[in-house]
Amino acid sequence: MFRKLIVGLLAVTMIGCAAVPEALMTDSDDPITDVAALSDPAGQDFGQAIRLGGVIAAIDNGEQKTRLEIVAMPIGSDGKPKLGSSAQQRFVAYVDGFLEPIAYHPGRLVSVAGHVDGEEDGKVGEFNYRFPVVAATGTQLWQVKQEVWIDDFDRFRRCVGLHCSPSLLNNGFSRAEVRERVTK
Repeated sequence: MFRKLIVGLLAVTMIGCAAVPEALMTDSDDPITDVAALSDPAGQDFGQAIRLGGVIAAIDNGEQKTRLEIVAMPIGSDGKPKLGSSAQQRFVAYVDGFLEPIAYHPGRLVSVAGHVDGEEDGKVGEFNYRFPVVAATGTQLWQVKQEVWIDDFDRFRRCVGLHCSPSLLNNGFSRAEVRERVTK
């Protein structure tokens, strides 16, 4: 029993420390991961590596490039947007080629890797907006999965050693909660 618990905890820990997906790799060991750094013109260095994530607000396929408008969210060290965090400012990512609008639809979580490529003027509704621009070299779509976590340890508190009866095991209470996590 104890061995299974240790193996399970080790597996959860290893999954939690997952590496950045290959599509989000950059040529820098320390890419920009905070969209606020792009708001400061002095902080913008054209060509600097970047890795950002968030929620797709709009998609527009052009002849040779696709324009993704993304509402930025903080990302973890694995490149995944952090659920429950507040939305930050918007940015635009240009991806070479065609992206399927069914897959890259508004409301979907995405992360992009690439390079700083300046700013562009646009609108959000009728509001004039200045978007930081990323020339994307890679994208990663994410899913939000719901999992049910059950805490059954309360059942075993009345049980000591080998003197446990089945009736004692069935009289305990269990707690359960639904948790969301971001996956590929």
